[in-house]
Amino acid sequence: MSSARPDSRVLIAGQERALNQTLADLLAAYHPIVRPNDHAAVLDEMRQHSALRVVILCDSEGDFRTLDLLQKVKENRADIAVLVISAHPTLEHATEAIRRGAEDFVPVPYSAELVLKEVARVLEAAELRDRVERLDRLVAKRYGFERVISRSGAMNAVMDRAQAAARSDTPVLVLGETGTGKELIARAIHANSRRAKRPFMPVNCAALPRDLVESELFGHRRGAFSGAFSEHAGLFVAAHGGSLFLDEIGELALEVQAKLLRVLQDGDVRPVGGLDSRRVDVRIIAASNQTLVAMRNARMRQDLFFRLSVLVIEIPPLRERREDLPLLVAHFLSAIRERGVHSVTGIEPAAFELLASYPFPGNIRELENLLEGISVTLPADQHEIRAADVRAWLRRRGEAGDDQMSDASHVPLRLGDLEAWAITEALRRAHGNKSLAAQMLGISRDTLYRKLHDLNLPTEVSDSRTS
Repeated sequence: MSSARPDSRVLIAGQERALNQTLADLLAAYHPIVRPNDHAAVLDEMRQHSALRVVILCDSEGDFRTLDLLQKVKENRADIAVLVISAHPTLEHATEAIRRGAEDFVPVPYSAELVLKEVARVLEAAELRDRVERLDRLVAKRYGFERVISRSGAMNAVMDRAQAAARSDTPVLVLGETGTGKELIARAIHANSRRAKRPFMPVNCAALPRDLVESELFGHRRGAFSGAFSEHAGLFVAAHGGSLFLDEIGELALEVQAKLLRVLQDGDVRPVGGLDSRRVDVRIIAASNQTLVAMRNARMRQDLFFRLSVLVIEIPPLRERREDLPLLVAHFLSAIRERGVHSVTGIEPAAFELLASYPFPGNIRELENLLEGISVTLPADQHEIRAADVRAWLRRRGEAGDDQMSDASHVPLRLGDLEAWAITEALRRAHGNKSLAAQMLGISRDTLYRKLHDLNLPTEVSDSRTS
């Protein structure tokens, strides 16, 4: 018996030593493992060598015991291709071998060239399959749920709903302020769904020219309008089998919304200027920076709104998940180092306190830009972001003056208290007006009431300064 190497990809199993050795010599380039045609020995080798991709079963008896082993091999490792080389070939034997999963059935005497070509073909296909699986894993890692950096309870709820969305084809509506990561969540849903190997097509509805939006989404026929010199399939056809991410869905014109609703209901797309429809299989993930209440009351078709809002995911703004700030800062500084922008290694406590007191209207995207913007301007020998760097960056952007930054002394330094402080401060400034306070905080009135209850805060706040 030949000694196994870690990279052995071929296993030869047979009772006749001469036949085994001839095949081993023929396939020497693949460092084959040679074992008796014994069920336990073959299955044990398969468990020990994950690199195996081909098992050659040499059938010298002409009975069905070899086919039983073939079946066990396929049951244990569906990724392994099995070739049966039979000294007593019959039509019945060959048919049964193929039915049980054999890649090919080769009679003895066999053609050495045929066996070499068959093994090379199987290994080439296996290599391609392995490469695709590696790429799938990389895509899942790049766009998977693990990319969402959070430890807050609010984001845990978001992730639970997003993972539930990945298990179905239901339309999803993702809501959140600008910069909260709506597309990141949408990509994670797609990457973890059955559609992961098909296209993910993102489109910003607000950026589509109003006179071309139908053409971009649904396609057009040649001559449908001035400048339509050729046919255009459109994004729905391009996303067939995958997901179409419609960001800022509320910006679509009413007539386009009506056509979108028809596609959702019927699965048929009719291009501009065309009479025939085309069947498409597309999962819609829509997004908006408006609240659910605002969308319902906005200039949007109610039937489309209800069709899209079967599964709603509301991403909280950064100011409502302050406990995530240390994780996000560490992540972005690491990414900045990896990109070679600057070898910044950390942030001093006073600088972090300023970040913790800043409302971040641009949310996570603004935090990332802020950290990179500061890092770019740091001296080469400075490896820590300081409070003065944060103040200077905010001042240059016109986001805060010295008077605003001095208010940081009133902000709790414990991240867990920041949310309660922000709500209490908003109610104080709004003189107890819940609607105005919710508007200041960028949340709905319902969300404000829920947070007052969850945080056990008084619903009536005095007008004296909370320190």
